[in-house]
Amino acid sequence: MQTPTEGEGKVIKNILVVLDGEEHTGKALDHALYLGHTTGATLTGMHVVNPYLKQFHNEIYAQGRREYLQHVEILLQDQANRVMERFKEEASARGISFEVKTRRGEPLEEILRECKDNRYELVVVGGKPLRGLDRLKSGNLPHKLEQRLLTPLLIVK
Repeated sequence: MQTPTEGEGKVIKNILVVLDGEEHTGKALDHALYLGHTTGATLTGMHVVNPYLKQFHNEIYAQGRREYLQHVEILLQDQANRVMERFKEEASARGISFEVKTRRGEPLEEILRECKDNRYELVVVGGKPLRGLDRLKSGNLPHKLEQRLLTPLLIVK
């Protein structure tokens, strides 16, 4: 394979795939797996455990509900494990080089930090098809990434 000259394009070696287990993210994973297979790129599957739910429950159940909070933490970790296990199985089955990462925090900030700390030629995310007022009201992560991310972004709907 020839290396592109200046202006002809960029070779994709590292792709970040943002995973959260939702249906639209499954479609993004399928596209990323295809790209990884056809380009030989290494895929990094990343899941961000968003502690917002746990913080919400901390405020409501601040008195004597430690078992409940531990249960919420276990559910969040189980979701992360399921998402990453699917990614590993599918990448392995296709012979694609991969890494897995789990971060904790606000998803937008963690994705931006991951891209700043590492060299990715492409970020792949799933996006829900939103129309009309839903687009304006949504906390639409792909849209926010599109506004702030310096790395090329593929949004799969």
